[in-house]
Amino acid sequence: MSELDRELLAWVEECCGQRIADAVRIPGGASRQAWVVTLDDGGKRFLRMDTGSSALSAVGYDLAREARAYQWLTDTPVRAAGFCGVSPDGKSLLLDFVEGSPGPLDDPDLARNFMEQVNALHALTPPDDLAHDDLEVWTRIYREHCPESDPLIELGLRQLVEMAPGPPGRAVLVHGDLGPGNVLHDGARVTGLCDWELAHVGDPMEDLAWITVRAMLTPFVDIGTAFGWYDGPVDAERVRYWQLACQVRNLIGLGVAGAAGGDLGMGMLFSTLHRRVTAELLCEALEVVPEPIEVPEPSDTESSAVYGAVLDDLRAVVTPALDGYAAARAKSVARLVRYLDMVDRIGPTLADQDRRDRVRFDMDDDAEAAHYWVRAAQRDEALMRPAMGRLAGTRLARI
Repeated sequence: MSELDRELLAWVEECCGQRIADAVRIPGGASRQAWVVTLDDGGKRFLRMDTGSSALSAVGYDLAREARAYQWLTDTPVRAAGFCGVSPDGKSLLLDFVEGSPGPLDDPDLARNFMEQVNALHALTPPDDLAHDDLEVWTRIYREHCPESDPLIELGLRQLVEMAPGPPGRAVLVHGDLGPGNVLHDGARVTGLCDWELAHVGDPMEDLAWITVRAMLTPFVDIGTAFGWYDGPVDAERVRYWQLACQVRNLIGLGVAGAAGGDLGMGMLFSTLHRRVTAELLCEALEVVPEPIEVPEPSDTESSAVYGAVLDDLRAVVTPALDGYAAARAKSVARLVRYLDMVDRIGPTLADQDRRDRVRFDMDDDAEAAHYWVRAAQRDEALMRPAMGRLAGTRLARI
């Protein structure tokens, strides 16, 4: 609790009408920290804090805007945390604590309950004060806040302009990052949809696309089955467009300084997955059938025993001595060690492959560039594979 500013603690106590007994930081939150606050009476609140590194805030997606989404959802059929307050400086958002886990939604009854919540959200008449999201907003974030130009993002932005499907026939309040992992449940029913920072008025097919993207990360039921529970037509072409848009936005978010909340291991894991999937979507859009790379067999080097010893200490000594946020970061360090071990074992061979591909493919031709980026992403995934676990090789459900 000592990490929290005294003025902030005083504001939370004023909002709650009682003293704080404890405050614990929890993993996640990217450039926005997440804390669970326990009050003297045993009640809990959820605190989100903008650390000042969020590029989203710079383009209007700040916590005060997210607060308006929570307020608007009050007394609707959509289950979301109750709104408690926004700090005077607008950098902290206090919500009711929602019991539940952000775990898998692969139980059919639970997944159906989630899709009923999606239906409830999309059935609402959207608010006037949450403006339409726009590709220009994300292009601005990329141009102004990503420290370096990224050719894959550039290619994705060009194709999104080419593929733009026009305005939707029916606008709804879009969650903007909807799907397993951003859904709390108690094992029997959904207790809350969380993380409304990207909520905006737009195309309902965008939320369906986000569900497919998040289903890569957290177990979910068959997408065809889930979409069969959606109240309304599913426009496959528009969903495919939004899948690419979601992936490009993920890359922009990961490219922005501070987007991974300082957690380099998690940032590299997600970047590796999203870059490969983005490149695959671009190849599909450009009608390219990419050739897979040849992954060399890893071989021991002089450093292999050192990496193994570090991993053993992290697994058997360091991580078990920690809990909560600190334990999560220790596991992330282990991911980096596994990655460095693979760089040592097969990195030089893959680097030679990459040099040959850069000569072979014409990067000024979008189709050839997409082909190159799929192969480059496969090389990155070969290096990250031991750190990725079940996410290695994960495919995006196609509609």
